[in-house]
Amino acid sequence: MPKLLFLLMIGTLAIGCLESVSVSDKMAEIVPKTPAVDGAAVAAKAEILSYPPLTDANCEAFLTEWHVEHQGSWMEVETKFGTMTLEVFDDVPLHAANFRYKVERGYYWPSEFVRVVPEFVVQGGNSEDPRAQEMRWLIGKHTLPSEFDDRYRHVRGAVAMGRSYSGNPFKRSASYDFYIVVGRKVSAVELQQIEREKGFTYTEVQKQRYYAEGGTPHLDNEHTVFGRLVDGWEVLDQLSQVQTDESDWPLQRLEMQVSAVN
Repeated sequence: MPKLLFLLMIGTLAIGCLESVSVSDKMAEIVPKTPAVDGAAVAAKAEILSYPPLTDANCEAFLTEWHVEHQGSWMEVETKFGTMTLEVFDDVPLHAANFRYKVERGYYWPSEFVRVVPEFVVQGGNSEDPRAQEMRWLIGKHTLPSEFDDRYRHVRGAVAMGRSYSGNPFKRSASYDFYIVVGRKVSAVELQQIEREKGFTYTEVQKQRYYAEGGTPHLDNEHTVFGRLVDGWEVLDQLSQVQTDESDWPLQRLEMQVSAVN
Protein backbone atom coordinates (compact mmCIF):
# COMPACT_ATOMS: atom_id res chain seq x y z
CA MET A 1 0.00 0.00 0.00
CA PRO A 2 2.71 2.54 0.81
CA LYS A 3 4.41 1.65 -2.49
CA LEU A 4 1.18 2.25 -4.40
CA LEU A 5 0.70 5.59 -2.67
CA PHE A 6 4.24 6.60 -3.57
CA LEU A 7 3.67 5.82 -7.26
CA LEU A 8 0.46 7.82 -7.28
CA MET A 9 2.29 10.81 -5.81
CA ILE A 10 5.01 10.57 -8.46
CA GLY A 11 2.37 10.48 -11.19
CA THR A 12 0.59 13.52 -9.79
CA LEU A 13 3.83 15.50 -9.68
CA ALA A 14 4.63 14.56 -13.27
CA ILE A 15 1.20 15.70 -14.49
CA GLY A 16 1.60 18.95 -12.57
CA CYS A 17 4.97 19.58 -14.24
CA LEU A 18 3.50 18.91 -17.67
CA GLU A 19 0.66 21.32 -17.03
CA SER A 20 3.14 23.91 -15.78
CA VAL A 21 5.24 23.65 -18.95
CA SER A 22 2.17 23.79 -21.11
CA VAL A 23 0.85 26.97 -19.42
CA SER A 24 4.31 28.53 -19.57
CA ASP A 25 4.53 27.85 -23.29
CA LYS A 26 1.11 29.36 -23.86
CA MET A 27 2.05 32.47 -21.86
CA ALA A 28 5.17 32.85 -23.98
CA GLU A 29 2.98 32.87 -27.07
CA ILE A 30 0.63 35.50 -25.60
CA VAL A 31 3.28 37.96 -24.34
CA PRO A 32 4.39 40.14 -27.31
CA LYS A 33 8.07 40.34 -28.12
CA THR A 34 9.78 43.71 -27.94
CA PRO A 35 10.50 44.85 -31.53
CA ALA A 36 14.12 45.38 -32.54
CA VAL A 37 15.24 49.01 -32.65
CA ASP A 38 15.75 50.32 -36.21
CA GLY A 39 19.08 52.05 -35.75
CA ALA A 40 19.07 53.65 -39.19
CA ALA A 41 15.63 55.17 -38.63
CA VAL A 42 16.64 56.52 -35.23
CA ALA A 43 19.80 58.03 -36.68
CA ALA A 44 17.87 59.62 -39.57
CA LYS A 45 15.34 61.16 -37.21
CA ALA A 46 18.10 62.44 -34.94
CA GLU A 47 19.80 64.08 -37.93
CA ILE A 48 16.56 65.75 -38.99
CA LEU A 49 15.94 67.10 -35.51
CA SER A 50 19.52 68.35 -35.22
CA TYR A 51 18.76 71.15 -37.70
CA PRO A 52 16.40 74.04 -36.90
CA PRO A 53 13.36 74.51 -39.15
CA LEU A 54 14.25 77.44 -41.40
CA THR A 55 12.11 80.58 -41.51
CA ASP A 56 12.46 84.02 -43.05
CA ALA A 57 13.67 85.19 -39.65
CA ASN A 58 16.50 82.70 -39.08
CA CYS A 59 17.55 81.45 -42.53
CA GLU A 60 20.05 84.21 -43.28
CA ALA A 61 22.09 83.61 -40.11
CA PHE A 62 21.92 79.83 -40.51
CA LEU A 63 22.93 79.81 -44.19
CA THR A 64 25.72 82.34 -43.62
CA GLU A 65 27.24 79.99 -41.05
CA TRP A 66 26.61 76.93 -43.26
CA HIS A 67 28.37 78.64 -46.19
CA VAL A 68 31.62 79.00 -44.24
CA GLU A 69 32.07 75.20 -44.09
CA HIS A 70 30.45 74.22 -47.39
CA GLN A 71 32.01 75.72 -50.51
CA GLY A 72 33.57 74.59 -53.75
CA SER A 73 31.38 71.66 -54.72
CA TRP A 74 29.60 71.49 -58.07
CA MET A 75 26.30 69.70 -58.59
CA GLU A 76 25.25 66.85 -60.85
CA VAL A 77 21.62 66.67 -61.95
CA GLU A 78 20.74 63.18 -63.16
CA THR A 79 17.74 62.86 -65.50
CA LYS A 80 16.27 60.29 -67.89
CA PHE A 81 18.10 62.08 -70.73
CA GLY A 82 21.50 62.13 -69.02
CA THR A 83 23.41 64.20 -66.48
CA MET A 84 23.91 67.96 -66.25
CA THR A 85 26.75 69.52 -64.25
CA LEU A 86 26.20 72.84 -62.49
CA GLU A 87 28.73 75.26 -61.04
CA VAL A 88 27.45 77.05 -57.92
CA PHE A 89 28.77 80.58 -57.36
CA ASP A 90 30.30 80.87 -53.89
CA ASP A 91 30.21 84.67 -54.14
CA VAL A 92 26.40 84.51 -54.08
CA PRO A 93 26.65 83.08 -50.56
CA LEU A 94 23.08 82.72 -49.32
CA HIS A 95 21.78 81.13 -52.52
CA ALA A 96 24.83 78.90 -52.88
CA ALA A 97 24.54 77.73 -49.27
CA ASN A 98 20.79 77.25 -49.60
CA PHE A 99 21.14 75.00 -52.67
CA ARG A 100 23.95 72.94 -51.13
CA TYR A 101 22.02 72.62 -47.89
CA LYS A 102 18.93 71.29 -49.65
CA VAL A 103 21.12 68.79 -51.54
CA GLU A 104 22.82 67.76 -48.29
CA ARG A 105 19.42 67.13 -46.70
CA GLY A 106 18.41 64.95 -49.65
CA TYR A 107 15.58 67.18 -50.78
CA TYR A 108 16.35 66.74 -54.48
CA TRP A 109 16.85 62.97 -54.22
CA PRO A 110 14.58 62.68 -56.02
CA SER A 111 12.65 65.70 -57.18
CA GLU A 112 11.24 66.65 -60.58
CA PHE A 113 11.06 69.38 -63.19
CA VAL A 114 7.52 70.74 -63.08
CA ARG A 115 7.66 73.53 -65.66
CA VAL A 116 9.07 73.39 -69.17
CA VAL A 117 8.95 76.29 -71.64
CA PRO A 118 10.91 75.95 -74.90
CA GLU A 119 13.39 78.78 -75.50
CA PHE A 120 12.79 79.98 -71.96
CA VAL A 121 13.49 77.73 -68.91
CA VAL A 122 13.19 74.31 -67.37
CA GLN A 123 12.15 74.68 -63.74
CA GLY A 124 11.85 72.25 -60.84
CA GLY A 125 12.21 71.48 -57.17
CA ASN A 126 8.78 72.59 -56.03
CA SER A 127 7.14 69.21 -56.56
CA GLU A 128 3.78 68.48 -54.95
CA ASP A 129 4.69 64.84 -54.29
CA PRO A 130 3.90 63.80 -50.67
CA ARG A 131 7.60 63.27 -49.92
CA ALA A 132 8.54 66.73 -51.21
CA GLN A 133 5.80 68.36 -49.15
CA GLU A 134 6.93 66.51 -46.04
CA MET A 135 10.56 67.50 -46.63
CA ARG A 136 9.62 71.16 -47.01
CA TRP A 137 7.76 70.95 -43.71
CA LEU A 138 10.77 69.34 -41.99
CA ILE A 139 13.42 71.66 -43.47
CA GLY A 140 11.24 74.75 -43.19
CA LYS A 141 9.26 76.94 -45.56
CA HIS A 142 11.18 80.15 -46.08
CA THR A 143 12.37 82.64 -48.69
CA LEU A 144 15.80 84.15 -49.36
CA PRO A 145 16.94 87.78 -49.59
CA SER A 146 17.75 88.66 -53.21
CA GLU A 147 21.46 88.72 -54.12
CA PHE A 148 21.57 90.43 -57.50
CA ASP A 149 25.07 90.64 -58.95
CA ASP A 150 25.76 92.57 -62.17
CA ARG A 151 28.35 89.96 -63.15
CA TYR A 152 25.75 87.22 -63.42
CA ARG A 153 23.06 87.56 -66.06
CA HIS A 154 20.36 85.31 -67.48
CA VAL A 155 22.37 84.05 -70.44
CA ARG A 156 21.76 80.53 -71.72
CA GLY A 157 22.65 78.01 -68.98
CA ALA A 158 22.24 80.41 -66.05
CA VAL A 159 20.88 78.79 -62.88
CA ALA A 160 18.57 80.95 -60.75
CA MET A 161 15.86 80.69 -58.11
CA GLY A 162 12.18 81.19 -58.76
CA ARG A 163 10.16 83.68 -56.73
CA SER A 164 6.65 84.96 -56.16
CA TYR A 165 5.60 88.15 -57.96
CA SER A 166 2.70 88.74 -55.60
CA GLY A 167 3.27 90.63 -52.36
CA ASN A 168 7.05 90.45 -52.76
CA PRO A 169 8.39 94.01 -53.13
CA PHE A 170 11.96 93.03 -52.21
CA LYS A 171 12.05 90.20 -54.78
CA ARG A 172 12.91 87.53 -52.24
CA SER A 173 13.73 84.18 -53.79
CA ALA A 174 11.98 80.88 -53.29
CA SER A 175 14.21 78.43 -51.46
CA TYR A 176 13.39 75.14 -53.24
CA ASP A 177 12.30 76.08 -56.76
CA PHE A 178 15.17 76.67 -59.22
CA TYR A 179 15.43 76.92 -62.99
CA ILE A 180 17.98 76.64 -65.79
CA VAL A 181 17.79 79.11 -68.67
CA VAL A 182 17.28 77.58 -72.11
CA GLY A 183 16.92 80.99 -73.72
CA ARG A 184 16.50 82.45 -77.18
CA LYS A 185 18.55 84.78 -79.33
CA VAL A 186 18.48 88.39 -78.15
CA SER A 187 18.81 91.56 -80.23
CA ALA A 188 20.73 94.74 -79.49
CA VAL A 189 17.48 96.73 -79.50
CA GLU A 190 16.01 94.49 -76.78
CA LEU A 191 19.06 94.88 -74.55
CA GLN A 192 19.03 98.65 -74.99
CA GLN A 193 15.39 98.78 -73.97
CA ILE A 194 16.06 96.67 -70.87
CA GLU A 195 18.99 98.92 -69.90
CA ARG A 196 16.75 102.00 -70.11
CA GLU A 197 13.91 100.40 -68.18
CA LYS A 198 16.04 98.90 -65.41
CA GLY A 199 18.75 101.53 -65.13
CA PHE A 200 21.84 99.38 -65.58
CA THR A 201 24.34 98.77 -68.36
CA TYR A 202 25.44 95.43 -69.78
CA THR A 203 29.15 94.89 -70.34
CA GLU A 204 30.30 94.28 -73.89
CA VAL A 205 31.05 90.65 -72.99
CA GLN A 206 27.52 90.16 -71.66
CA LYS A 207 26.01 91.69 -74.80
CA GLN A 208 28.04 89.42 -77.05
CA ARG A 209 26.99 86.35 -75.05
CA TYR A 210 23.33 87.32 -75.34
CA TYR A 211 23.74 87.85 -79.10
CA ALA A 212 25.61 84.58 -79.66
CA GLU A 213 24.08 82.22 -77.11
CA GLY A 214 20.73 83.76 -76.19
CA GLY A 215 19.05 83.97 -72.83
CA THR A 216 16.20 85.64 -70.95
CA PRO A 217 17.45 89.18 -70.21
CA HIS A 218 14.06 90.45 -68.99
CA LEU A 219 14.69 88.34 -65.83
CA ASP A 220 17.91 90.20 -64.97
CA ASN A 221 17.64 91.86 -61.54
CA GLU A 222 14.30 90.13 -61.09
CA HIS A 223 15.65 86.71 -60.04
CA THR A 224 18.96 85.87 -58.37
CA VAL A 225 21.40 83.95 -60.58
CA PHE A 226 23.58 81.71 -58.40
CA GLY A 227 25.15 79.23 -60.82
CA ARG A 228 25.60 78.06 -64.39
CA LEU A 229 25.43 74.95 -66.50
CA VAL A 230 28.91 73.69 -67.43
CA ASP A 231 28.10 70.33 -69.02
CA GLY A 232 25.05 68.52 -70.37
CA TRP A 233 23.74 71.09 -72.84
CA GLU A 234 22.10 68.39 -74.94
CA VAL A 235 20.25 67.20 -71.81
CA LEU A 236 18.93 70.71 -71.20
CA ASP A 237 17.70 70.91 -74.80
CA GLN A 238 15.97 67.52 -74.59
CA LEU A 239 14.25 68.49 -71.36
CA SER A 240 13.06 71.74 -72.94
CA GLN A 241 11.35 69.88 -75.80
CA VAL A 242 9.11 67.47 -73.88
CA GLN A 243 5.37 67.84 -74.31
CA THR A 244 3.47 69.82 -71.68
CA ASP A 245 -0.09 70.74 -70.84
CA GLU A 246 -1.48 74.28 -71.08
CA SER A 247 0.12 75.21 -67.74
CA ASP A 248 3.62 74.15 -68.95
CA TRP A 249 3.50 71.04 -66.72
CA PRO A 250 5.30 68.10 -68.42
CA LEU A 251 3.00 65.29 -69.54
CA GLN A 252 5.68 62.81 -68.46
CA ARG A 253 7.38 62.83 -65.08
CA LEU A 254 10.80 64.47 -65.42
CA GLU A 255 12.51 63.11 -62.33
CA MET A 256 15.88 64.45 -61.25
CA GLN A 257 18.40 63.50 -58.60
CA VAL A 258 20.84 66.19 -57.49
CA SER A 259 24.13 65.35 -55.78
CA ALA A 260 27.29 67.25 -54.87
CA VAL A 261 30.61 66.51 -56.62
CA ASN A 262 34.05 67.85 -55.75
